[in-house]
Amino acid sequence: MIMIIIGVVLIGLGVFLYFNRQNALNRSMDIKYYETSKILDVVDIYEQTSAELGVGNYSGTIVELTGIGRATKPLIAEHSQKPALYYVATVERKYEVTEQERDNDGNYRTVVRTRTETVSTRTEKIPFYLNDGSGREILVDMEGAKIDTIQSFDRFEPNPPAGYSFSYGSDSKTLGYSYKERMIPNNAKLYVLGEVSDRRGELSIVKPSEKGKQFIVSTKSEEELIKSADSSAQWQLIGGIASAVIGVILIILGIAG
Repeated sequence: MIMIIIGVVLIGLGVFLYFNRQNALNRSMDIKYYETSKILDVVDIYEQTSAELGVGNYSGTIVELTGIGRATKPLIAEHSQKPALYYVATVERKYEVTEQERDNDGNYRTVVRTRTETVSTRTEKIPFYLNDGSGREILVDMEGAKIDTIQSFDRFEPNPPAGYSFSYGSDSKTLGYSYKERMIPNNAKLYVLGEVSDRRGELSIVKPSEKGKQFIVSTKSEEELIKSADSSAQWQLIGGIASAVIGVILIILGIAG
């Protein structure tokens, strides 16, 4: 019976991976489809039509841009203390816990296992301006974007974050705390794919209103993004087929047994 249940779960996983690969394929196809535009051209087209449409009514065009992202008042990342447009800072506690384990003979033994738990997670982002050197810049609102970052901090220390107070049970021993951070630095070179809109009251790149359209803000190059998406789609296809095949085999064995 257990083999049948595991087989059904694996088939379900295989189906999920097979269909989920479409997200990676869509991401790759969108990046390949759109040609990189100059911000100057995007702004010029808007200025030629905005007078007739009125502010707040211009949207719908998907553009691909590259340039330097900057903010006059950037965030200060929590761990690295570096200026950032976006960051995710986490603190994980690494600890040992003593447990009683029963073996196949029914005897108990004391074992010590190492585990981790997330103490805190903080995510911050701000709108920023993208400049490609064409003579104009454009606002980017990252709300709803698929964001690619760089690692900016990774350190293991014995002490908890300043100002934090933790109380743990006597059955666990704290080994230390892992401080990790990923970010988009201020003045980073970025790839941006999204919708041009002035619904904020200012011409901006925002999450597309049409369902299924990609919104990407990435520290990776266009070539790196395509390679990553294609690789993800390929491995999900392989994993989906393998999981389904193994699942069918386990179900057959379970029924036969």
